Amino acid sequence: MKTLWPQIERLLLGVSKPARYIGGEQGAQYPEHGPGKVAWLLLYPDTYEIGLPNQGLQILYEILNERPDAVAERSYAPWVDMEEAMRAAGVPLFSVEQHVAARDFDIMAFNLSAELVYTNVLNLIDLAEVPLHVSDRGPDDPLVIAGGHCAFNPEPLVDFVDAFVMGDGEEVAGEINEVVGAWLAQPSDERQRNDVWLALAAVEGVYVPSLYESSYEDGRLVATVPVQAGVPAEVVKRTVTDLADWPYPSHPLVPLTEVVHDRLNVEVFRGCTRGCRFCQAGMITRPVRERPAEQVKEMVSKGLAWSGHDEVTLTSLSTADFSGLKTRCVTSLRTRCTRVGCRSVCRHFEWMPSRWPRRRRSKRCAVPD
Repeated sequence: MKTLWPQIERLLLGVSKPARYIGGEQGAQYPEHGPGKVAWLLLYPDTYEIGLPNQGLQILYEILNERPDAVAERSYAPWVDMEEAMRAAGVPLFSVEQHVAARDFDIMAFNLSAELVYTNVLNLIDLAEVPLHVSDRGPDDPLVIAGGHCAFNPEPLVDFVDAFVMGDGEEVAGEINEVVGAWLAQPSDERQRNDVWLALAAVEGVYVPSLYESSYEDGRLVATVPVQAGVPAEVVKRTVTDLADWPYPSHPLVPLTEVVHDRLNVEVFRGCTRGCRFCQAGMITRPVRERPAEQVKEMVSKGLAWSGHDEVTLTSLSTADFSGLKTRCVTSLRTRCTRVGCRSVCRHFEWMPSRWPRRRRSKRCAVPD
């Protein structure tokens, strides 16, 4: 694939924080594109500083690049000065690793972490010089796929996204890769977009809006029904049952510039049972699945050695509920890092400072409930 680096390099002197666009982070991969490999562009529709620490994107980045039939690169929303310069120079959206045009990838996969990024998704599709509407795309255009928590509310984006993935992505990413790979293996003059839509709809957890018809009453969605035979009437979310099988990211990305979560992040469990009424994530990520405490300890140890960080955050929707927190997991962190952060600590949790690293004050993120 052709690189856009010569055109991009000329723009960097006139924009703020050019490190956002050059790649080269520790942990970045430079896969070899070629026949028989599905090319993924993993997009976080916000700036580099916000998108790089996202664990979901980093997990899929490693999983896909471990496959012999896939390659994955990353892209983020350029800041306004860079977007203005790109549009003026005719430079389309590109990957940060090898600076390949987004339109040259087979799949553009968006992480939808919040509804506020929906407009950024449309802007990035347009900046990639890909037809904005699904109905205007042909067999040579990339497939636009979206996942993440906000994929559970897909209707605002159904005109622009080919397929949504509901639930955990570790397993379904490989299944999607196989479907798209088989479709791409067909002669180009025989490929029809509807064929890959039908094949994707057969994958559990994948919603293909073009194969459904939605009806509304008084502005409210009341029904979504299939319009073609063989399309499931309901889409069931994907759930990874055992986190121990997915110890990712094993080589987390280490940025070259400041980002919002500039530390090692290790997911200790997924899901939540507290049922807080304000929490969408707590409802859609059930059931609770814990990572073994020994694996958490190993991921922290290896992650700190790999990244050079001296700070780690144990991530989940309610880290204080992690059964390994009071025993081996936290105790072992005393000698491994200078600061430990704990995400989403409920206010009634009885903290145990004697088990926490003593060299620096650690962070807690309290959740009102």
